[in-house]
Amino acid sequence: MRLLTRNQSRRLDQVSMEKLGIPGLILMENAGKEVAEVIESILEGKKREKQIAICCGKGNNGGDGFSAALHLDHFNVTIFSLSAISDIMGDSLHFYNKCVEKGIKIVHGYELPTSNEFDLIIDGLIGTGFSGKMRAPLKKWTKWINQQDCTVVSIDIPSGVNADTGSASKDTVEAFLTVTMGCAKVGMMLNPGSSYCGEIYSAQIGFPEVLDELEGVKWRSFEEELAFEHLTKPDSGTYKHHQGKVLILAGSNGMTGAATLSTTAAMRSGVGLTLTSAPESLNSIYETNLMEGMTFACKDDGKGYLAEQNFEEIHSHLDWCDVILIGPGLGAQDTTRQLIKKIILCSEKPMVIDADGFRCFIDNHDLFQQISAPFVITPHYGELASILGKDIQEIQSNFPDTLESFLKDFPGVIVAKNAPTCTGFRNEVVTNTTGNPGLATAGTGDVLAGVISSFLAQDIPVFEAAQCGVYIHGLAGNIASGDLGYRGLLAGDLLETIPEAIKQYEYC
Repeated sequence: MRLLTRNQSRRLDQVSMEKLGIPGLILMENAGKEVAEVIESILEGKKREKQIAICCGKGNNGGDGFSAALHLDHFNVTIFSLSAISDIMGDSLHFYNKCVEKGIKIVHGYELPTSNEFDLIIDGLIGTGFSGKMRAPLKKWTKWINQQDCTVVSIDIPSGVNADTGSASKDTVEAFLTVTMGCAKVGMMLNPGSSYCGEIYSAQIGFPEVLDELEGVKWRSFEEELAFEHLTKPDSGTYKHHQGKVLILAGSNGMTGAATLSTTAAMRSGVGLTLTSAPESLNSIYETNLMEGMTFACKDDGKGYLAEQNFEEIHSHLDWCDVILIGPGLGAQDTTRQLIKKIILCSEKPMVIDADGFRCFIDNHDLFQQISAPFVITPHYGELASILGKDIQEIQSNFPDTLESFLKDFPGVIVAKNAPTCTGFRNEVVTNTTGNPGLATAGTGDVLAGVISSFLAQDIPVFEAAQCGVYIHGLAGNIASGDLGYRGLLAGDLLETIPEAIKQYEYC
């Protein structure tokens, strides 16, 4: 599903009206019809006895509400227009006047209704222009809407949700369903905004097919067809070398679990062979926990971490593998960082760079441009903030703009572990559609890195491998939480549910 930023949504309106000559009245008329049809389906078979409240602001969002009222007058409709008549302008005024002519009840002002007997409320208060905090006069209305024991339908986006960032003001409208015009907005897919939208219905109101011509990054949600395409049952004649080989540089003293999780996740996702580098003093731990995966010991003088001196030992295995996974649990030592940098710059094999693998990019963002092989990075907010030299709060509050700016000169694929996770490459960003709060626990990122590495080693193109990896990781989390709940879910539980998540696409 294609998603639009606030500016892209406005631009789509402008192109439709100014360049292609589609009258704004037609778009608003169609928007009202679509909203009314959704309301009809909700209240199917129940007409005049049903009480509908339509709450309208002064902008186009309110105009869509006036337009909807004209198609719902066979119900008992009351329009609450928060604006004075003099503040209603343009196309909105046209439909307001139509409502007056039709005798639909209209109440003006910010005074709250005395009746609480509505069966359905339509929220047309603010729309996509909202940002910051809700103003007091509006806030009491959105609070009132949320207090009513009835179905709430929002027009385009729930009032109080930022259409770009997904941030939500206190007392944001909590919709049962949102009728969004043309395409859903980016903020409707990002937390916490997504939790206010309910079911999302994309209304086709006559916009032209010009989405690909809109400036800016092309946002969309993950399309499950990609999983059906790439995760089919392996050929009957396949063998372990054909299923791909992943070289894994992970783990150190106190973090051997990262190596275990990422390696096992890669194997559970279908890769044929894994080879995990182990500091010599820790090799017995790796050997004990990685029954199906191979390991090789690197001299560490008892220190428990990989160092620059291990470069030649590791480099000798680069020709063997199809993909390299670098970073989970490697540690913060400067000599480890130098090793990572050397491997990254010399590799001709696709790479997945995770966790401690990012340390060599801190204050050295240009290093990305020196990588010659395809690669994926998988940072969370804190790691992305370190890479960019920004405050984490700045990134959280302006995530879409930060990501779009980052992608302008970034040669690889980024898996930004937001909620939901967003996968970006060049001029595209894909929001994931699976996952839950239970994944917010140590080690799940190591599992994700292993899954993506595995898919990449199985010849899935880099952008698609990252998207599918994120999707399957989230789906495995959903399956695991069904039995364990959210708080009880551990990263290791995903290793048991990854096969179940993948299986449904192998037998279709």
